[in-house]
Amino acid sequence: MNEQHIMQNRIFLIHGFNKGASDMYPLERSLASFGYDCLTLNYPLRFHPFENATAYLRQMLNRLPDGEQVFLVGHSTGGLVIRDVLSSPDCAAKVKRAVLIATPSQGSQLARHAHRVQPFTRLYKTIASITPEFVGDYAFQPSDVEMGAIAGDRSNLFLGKMIREQNDGRVETSSVYDRGLKDFLVLPYGHKDIHHRRETAEFVHRFLQTGMFYG
Repeated sequence: MNEQHIMQNRIFLIHGFNKGASDMYPLERSLASFGYDCLTLNYPLRFHPFENATAYLRQMLNRLPDGEQVFLVGHSTGGLVIRDVLSSPDCAAKVKRAVLIATPSQGSQLARHAHRVQPFTRLYKTIASITPEFVGDYAFQPSDVEMGAIAGDRSNLFLGKMIREQNDGRVETSSVYDRGLKDFLVLPYGHKDIHHRRETAEFVHRFLQTGMFYG
C-alpha cells in the first residue's frame, strides 16, 4: 500500500473513561492491518470532565494542514468526546467519518449510581460527565459527518447486574443508539472487550470506507 493511500486513511483513536492509550492498541493493530495510519493518544478521561479531552482533540484537529481529513474512532466515553468535537463546524470539516463503540450517547446508569457517591465523584470527575442527566442537558449539536455506532449486548461484568435492561456490562445497549447515526450495529461482546475483537475492527473498517456497516 502506497504512502499516499495511508495518509488518506489516518485514524485518531480515543480511549474511554479510566483507561489509557494502551487499551486501544488491539484495535490499532487490527486497523493498521487494513492499511490505516493510527494515532492513539492518552486523554484526560479519569480525573477531569470529558470537556478537557475534547479541548485536546480539538487542538489535534486544528493542527491538521488545510484540506487534510481524518477518521475518528472512540470507545465508551471517547465517543462522547468525538460527538462534542463534531459539534464544532471547523473540527467537523477535518473529519471524514466517525465510529463510536459502546458509547453511552444517552448517558450511563452506572455513572448515575457512582455519581451519588461523593468521594468517588470528587476523585473521578469524568463520572459526572457521563450520567444521563449531564448528557441529556449537554445537547450535542448535529453534524454533517457520518457517524456509526457499535453496541455490545453481552453483560459479562458484575456491575452489569445493576442495570435492568440489556447491556454490555457497563452501558445499556439502547444508550449507544442515537437518532443522528448513519448506521447502528449490535455485537455479542462485553464493554471491556468489544473494541479488542477483530470482528469489531472489520465492521469499523467497513463503515469508514462505505458509511455503512454492511455496505
